Amino acid sequence: ICYMVFYFFFFKQKTAYEMLRSLVGSEMCIRDRLIVDLMGKAAPVGERRMIAFRADTDALNMTELNDDLEYKSKNANVAHMCGHDGHVTCLLGGASLILEQLDKIPSNKGVRLLFQPAEERYGGAPVMIKEGCLDGIDEVYGFHNWPTFQIGKLLVKEGPVMSEVTVIDFKIIGQGGHGSEPERARDPLQPAIDIHVAFRDYVKGYKQKGIQFACTLPVLKSGQIYNVIPDYVEMSGTLRTFDNKFTKEFVEGLESLAKGICQKYNCELQHNFNTVYPAIINRKAEADHIKRLAQEFFGVEKTLSDPLPFYASEDFSYYLIEKPGAFFFLGSGKQDNDGMLHNPRFNFNDELIESASKFWLRVVAVSYTHLTLPTIYSVQISVVAVSLKKK
Repeated sequence: ICYMVFYFFFFKQKTAYEMLRSLVGSEMCIRDRLIVDLMGKAAPVGERRMIAFRADTDALNMTELNDDLEYKSKNANVAHMCGHDGHVTCLLGGASLILEQLDKIPSNKGVRLLFQPAEERYGGAPVMIKEGCLDGIDEVYGFHNWPTFQIGKLLVKEGPVMSEVTVIDFKIIGQGGHGSEPERARDPLQPAIDIHVAFRDYVKGYKQKGIQFACTLPVLKSGQIYNVIPDYVEMSGTLRTFDNKFTKEFVEGLESLAKGICQKYNCELQHNFNTVYPAIINRKAEADHIKRLAQEFFGVEKTLSDPLPFYASEDFSYYLIEKPGAFFFLGSGKQDNDGMLHNPRFNFNDELIESASKFWLRVVAVSYTHLTLPTIYSVQISVVAVSLKKK
């Protein structure tokens, strides 16, 4: 089911909503957007408590090249090349296990399932938070499949695990002219070239200080025809850091560097630094909690912290700004160093579904009560659907 339904940014929301209602049934509480509350049915114990599990649902603006797959995307330029369809399936698998154990969970305790659109762009997390998805939540957890690590490995640590990403945009404005009379123009390409050369030394200086960050300016657009000096040049790239204070220091210095070069050539600099997502920073208690569970479930030798943090970014960071919790990574490769995400031939590894579903149940079991932890559970999409419908 999940493989055949494509979620693209905030679109197809109605389709996903109807699918979840049909799977879970009217007995459960389905709130605005894609939120499902699963409450226990046993006698209440202690204080009310709710934990949240999040799965992102959106696809990428890419065309899938897996022509041999029957569940290949049927939509041009829309495909699940980051495995979010698999994340949904794993959370549904975990939900089906939790539903079978509701009579053992106290009625004042529960699990909220967050099916979040628009992780890849626009940031669905802050929108859902604004609409109240974390109201009454004590802790929130999420994971991302990571195909460069083999199935059966979990990566987690306290502190930063994914970077803050800031988009850098420069527009260098000169004065265009005919290629036969360059002296009558102010060519913006020369300062752009100088900025790029100076940028490399600027980055190198910070790297030598041992600061963890990544910054590239891979886009340079200039001119349209061979005999015309353009009016302007556009440059863009990204800065990825784990410290907002360093981000501010870095972009201010880069702006000053670029302005000085532009003034040398009598050109104008327009700039924009847009921090898209903050860094994901795990709190110690919740990260240690996931680590302990992983060591019991996957094994000590398969519970890793290196090479975290990753320089990729994720809007799960917004949840952890609001609530305690942790974000972790589950290996999804058939072997280490398998093909990476955002590849047109990426194919989510179904072997992850079983262990990920069980792990979601284990988090609930340790948090709330003595649930029955299955030793054998074969999760198939049809089984998940039937299990949820039965409830």
